[in-house]
Amino acid sequence: MLINRYSTILFLLFFYINSFSQIKKFSSEVLNHPQEHAKEFEKLFNYNEVIKFSKEELPNRVLLENGYVKSAIINPKSWKPANNKIIVTQIDIIFSKYPKNKDFWITNYYDLLAERVKAILAIDSTLNSPDFEWNLVLQTEPNNEAEAKNMFHGIAITYFDIKNMLDSTTEIDESFKQDSIYFARHELKVKNFIRSQGGSEDSIVFNVFERHKEWKNALVVMDWTGSMYRYGAQAVLWHTLNFATSGIKNFVFFNDGDETPDEKKVVGSTGGIYFAQAKNLERLINTFYLVGKRGKGGDDPENDVEAMIKGMNRFEDFDELILIADNNSCMRDFSLLANLDVKVNVIVCGAKLGINPQYVNLAYYTGGSIHTIDEDIEHLSTQVKDNELKINNIEYKLADEGLFTVKYQQQALRFQSCNEFTTLVPLSPDPRLAFIVKHGGITDSTVYKVLGRHPLWDNSVVVMDWTKGMYVNSAQAVLWHKTHQKISGINYFVFFNDGNNLPKNKKRIGKTGGIYYQKSNNIHSVEKRFDYIIKRGNGGNDIENNDVEALMSAANKFTKTNNFILIANNQSCVRDIKLMKYLNIPIKIILTNIDGPINPQFINLAYKTGGSIHTLNDDIYNYVFAAIVESNQTLMLGGTEYSLNKDGLFEFKDKSKNKTNCEKNNSKGLLNNILQKF
Repeated sequence: MLINRYSTILFLLFFYINSFSQIKKFSSEVLNHPQEHAKEFEKLFNYNEVIKFSKEELPNRVLLENGYVKSAIINPKSWKPANNKIIVTQIDIIFSKYPKNKDFWITNYYDLLAERVKAILAIDSTLNSPDFEWNLVLQTEPNNEAEAKNMFHGIAITYFDIKNMLDSTTEIDESFKQDSIYFARHELKVKNFIRSQGGSEDSIVFNVFERHKEWKNALVVMDWTGSMYRYGAQAVLWHTLNFATSGIKNFVFFNDGDETPDEKKVVGSTGGIYFAQAKNLERLINTFYLVGKRGKGGDDPENDVEAMIKGMNRFEDFDELILIADNNSCMRDFSLLANLDVKVNVIVCGAKLGINPQYVNLAYYTGGSIHTIDEDIEHLSTQVKDNELKINNIEYKLADEGLFTVKYQQQALRFQSCNEFTTLVPLSPDPRLAFIVKHGGITDSTVYKVLGRHPLWDNSVVVMDWTKGMYVNSAQAVLWHKTHQKISGINYFVFFNDGNNLPKNKKRIGKTGGIYYQKSNNIHSVEKRFDYIIKRGNGGNDIENNDVEALMSAANKFTKTNNFILIANNQSCVRDIKLMKYLNIPIKIILTNIDGPINPQFINLAYKTGGSIHTLNDDIYNYVFAAIVESNQTLMLGGTEYSLNKDGLFEFKDKSKNKTNCEKNNSKGLLNNILQKF
């Protein structure tokens, strides 16, 4: 009896799986009795109107003609049954909208539509599939029956060659096609695709991108399994509608292993990952069908992290990584999280009943963010109180392992299936930075320790002296950011090398140049800038630098920044110190290479801007300078006295200590045209 029951279960399971793999778009019941199933039948199509359907011969499109109010196909041999080398993307059934009200059509609309569908399926039964959209195209031009008879009536099948799509390295220039007609056609195609996948009642992805138009040079990684098609396609729709200003550069699709059996899926090597450039809409949209054809996901857990890692390796230079995630699925490869050294912005789809803690941990540990249909949760580390975090009425607590779990058991039940995929080992990022090792390692750890003392410096821009002797010191800011991603408030790094390779006699105050910007989100991209900027220039033999020009340039570019941090070389002079009176922002100066007294130029820069100076062991805030000035006393720092001169600037009280001869740059005279660029 037990054996029979077991056999029955296996049979039903096999029947279910086999039936699932052969899902048909149109049932025999609907096609044979279309009038009785009219509403159900119409929902199987997207409805489009055109003035007149173009019969122009297009590559990868076949036209099968029926004729006016007829269903038999006149040229059936024009279509050879679909094979494994091509993928159909859409089928259009073309009518004339005459009379304008189909209730007055002589031939019953539903019967004619059903007969035309049956005619094409008789030629190729594999087309009875929900993997692509079926469209009704009604031509509105005819005003009488004679005009209607002269219109094309039939079926258009659009497809592409898989071989061409798999060659993902091919560059295709579509710029000559990108006019209003081009975008309108692709907009309609994406909308039709979304409708064919159930519509977009939940427009979360579109809304998030609409709220974050500042996301530039973005890499979008999206779950392309089953019910997630309509969500990922919203990103492509938004990109299409905002093509001229969209910051999306590349897409990564993942389907969790193509058709790999679930028991053979290996963490980190599951596969089913595909790439597409955002600039090529035709190829991008065709990728929808390719990835769906190759696999629909199989079991519940998916390979999100593997897809992000492979996307990062393929498209190295990006500033934003956005993951479009299925909140109702687990990340099988969550244990790979420590391999991500990039901030991840997670758009969680299907999160009405709470956000899966795996995605909370993903955003938390990468210093990223979580986005729902109407809310953006950023800087999660700053919202943690007493080791607890509340998001959308769900409370999470930090477990001993350092990962968030749902606090209340009843709410946690919904996500308990993900527990087996969530590593219980605390995640530690790689504490090394190859660049620092290559350049001799850290001898002066000032930068790393100062940033460690001030984790609350949020929304920060770090301006770094990138000249000889400062590489390892300045790179510590990147190292600290890398090893403290979840709490780091550094948004941008600004490098300055004092004019690239500009000769000393051509360096002009305020116009020296050699200033570079890099968003902090992608550590790999930041590291790539290291050697690039060195090749552009290393400061030469000049002991003077353009610190203030770099600060002014950063302040002009990043206007909504809370903290500007300058990593400075105490052994160099600030050539453009005269410009400091034009800085209207406080400058926090991390001062390195202090071998003797502090250079008074940096004291004045901190004092005059309302900023502060930070050394290996001390933090000297502006109120100290202000109090000294108000009491008309001398300033004592590190055993050295500084007094105010007639211009109200600090200088060595003992003139013999001025061994760097930086004072020649301190004159208050300044040509007005220096600042025209600012």
